[in-house]
Amino acid sequence: MNDKNISIPGFSLIFAVVLIGFSLKSCISSRDLSIKEWEKRQWQLIKVDKNDEPTWKVHKRELVGTNLMEYKIEGDIKSSPRESISAFKRDIRNQANDLKNKKYPVYEIVDESKDSLLTYVIHKEPFPFKNTEMSVRYYFVHDSESNFEEVRWKETWEESSVPPPSKKLSRVQIFRGSWRFLPILNNQSRAVNIVQFNPKKMPQWLVTPMVTKFLRKGLDYIRETTSK
Repeated sequence: MNDKNISIPGFSLIFAVVLIGFSLKSCISSRDLSIKEWEKRQWQLIKVDKNDEPTWKVHKRELVGTNLMEYKIEGDIKSSPRESISAFKRDIRNQANDLKNKKYPVYEIVDESKDSLLTYVIHKEPFPFKNTEMSVRYYFVHDSESNFEEVRWKETWEESSVPPPSKKLSRVQIFRGSWRFLPILNNQSRAVNIVQFNPKKMPQWLVTPMVTKFLRKGLDYIRETTSK
């Protein structure tokens, strides 16, 4: 009499094949997920100047282990690194000296030394949003060997000069970034501006155009002021 039942060894073999199939599928899914996560954390080109010879490029990426997004713009400037960093410092002082500043009702240089500068700023926001306040420390770096200039900034709420929290204002908890100016030919610079922030629940289709516009305006300002 033929036994039509599957033997235990036969069943084990079939089970093993099915298990291997699921394992391979799981490994491939995990690998694909890991690749996607890795790709999100690499610089992605999102916008480029439409000229035949692009004058700027914008990239973005996620910062590993944080909720922060990072954007950067790169472009050449027809001025030396020293002239470029001077234009950046001059803009801060101009904002602080503008007593009728509509964009920044309050813009104070709280503390200043040779290599750093502390500002307290209130930014006017459209109705119905609260005005925002920022306490930012800027650090200036000069590399004598490669002759590049850099400024980095970060939120600084632990300073004793910072006023206590106000219900009328919304604090910008994270405000970080940098400008780096690297020397290239003919007394010109390669400029790189990076900003970091937490977009929270704002969608990327809204965040990316806003940040791109902000970065382009910053690069255009340095170009314009150093060309005068």
